Amino acid sequence: MHSSAKAISIINVRLTHKNARVPLLEAASFKDKGNAFSELLLLDSINECVILQTCNRVELYLVSENGEAAIKAAKSYLANRAGFMSEEASKAIECAVNEDAFRHILKIASGLESMVIGEDQVINQLWNAYVAAENAKAAGTVLKHLFFRAVTVGQRVRKETSINKGAVSVGSAAVELAESLLGNFDDKKIVVMGAGETGTLVAKALARRCLCPIFIANRTYDRAVRLAEELSGKAVRFDKLAETILDADVVICSTSAPHYLLTTDIVSSLLVQRSNKNDLLIIDISNPRNVEKTIADLEKVKLYNIDDLQLIAERNKQQRQDCVCAANKIIDEELFIVNRAMKTENVSKLIAEVLSRTEEIRQKELTKALNMMGTVDDREKKILGDLTSILLKQTFVPLIENLRMAAMDNDIELLEAAPRLFKMTSQKSNHETGA
Repeated sequence: MHSSAKAISIINVRLTHKNARVPLLEAASFKDKGNAFSELLLLDSINECVILQTCNRVELYLVSENGEAAIKAAKSYLANRAGFMSEEASKAIECAVNEDAFRHILKIASGLESMVIGEDQVINQLWNAYVAAENAKAAGTVLKHLFFRAVTVGQRVRKETSINKGAVSVGSAAVELAESLLGNFDDKKIVVMGAGETGTLVAKALARRCLCPIFIANRTYDRAVRLAEELSGKAVRFDKLAETILDADVVICSTSAPHYLLTTDIVSSLLVQRSNKNDLLIIDISNPRNVEKTIADLEKVKLYNIDDLQLIAERNKQQRQDCVCAANKIIDEELFIVNRAMKTENVSKLIAEVLSRTEEIRQKELTKALNMMGTVDDREKKILGDLTSILLKQTFVPLIENLRMAAMDNDIELLEAAPRLFKMTSQKSNHETGA
């Protein structure tokens, strides 16, 4: 349990596409989350942590008994991950505590913080981030409740508004960008690198607009085959990718490789052999980037990355203003519920401990009484059991409710006294202030 001497805080420390360029997000991103969880839990006063990392954000969610110390340590940790870009990272890092952190995660779940407003992928990304932390034993009941509520709110927003209609992912925005640059996809040969979640969204968005078959390349060839069959496209083995690009018009890269898949040397070699007289359009939406940025210096090549999708994102935002307003109203309603729930969640362990101990005492004393009474039939045992249970509930329910109210009212004095009042001096309560 968290210490009763200090109130806990829920903290969000983040780098996002709003303030950080793609190179900075890449530099700060986590390649090995297992080690990262261990490192974060060793920082000053951090009890729980979740890492949320997508193509346009790197965020830490933390539970701490010393908010100021935890914020300072987490900001320094995240900035240092950026290496030589640490100074730029320090300026770009944003923080939110308690209610501000709750609002932020609700907005993320609702698609309001995404580059493309209303994207659906983020809901799975949120929950998968929590599950990864739970599996690493880095997250507990506080963050579990927060992330579960966030996912629930995100689902409600999509059910009650039209915020996720149209182009609602980085993948679909990349397709819009390609179409705006080319005018149309008529007679164009398009190659999609990657058949994962984002690559699948790209391919499906293209399939709705293209008459020609889409070429899909993936390291796991079977996965490329399955997606190609679904979309009437053509699967490409990775070792045949260069041949496929020779006469391609567009290449959209959305893989998760930790290194460049298209380098300046590779593309330069292809340009010499290239039969297609049109410029080669390459859009890299991978994180980290899988296309070497110096490719942009080559003639007959146009290279774009996630940063270049901002125009599409802004247009998308303007089209969805009514939906954004409706989503914010839902978030305001849900924030009140989340705020109260998070406060009561923070005394749940103390309440569970109190009820568990009193139930142990009830069972022990009931057994003694039944033994003293001698022969007692099942009906009489049930009557006595029910009676003692009802008496226990009537005695403790008001006390438990008062404890929950104390958590919601930030009554620290009562929360700190509760373990002593219940004769639980060896146990420590779990609560929050300032939420």
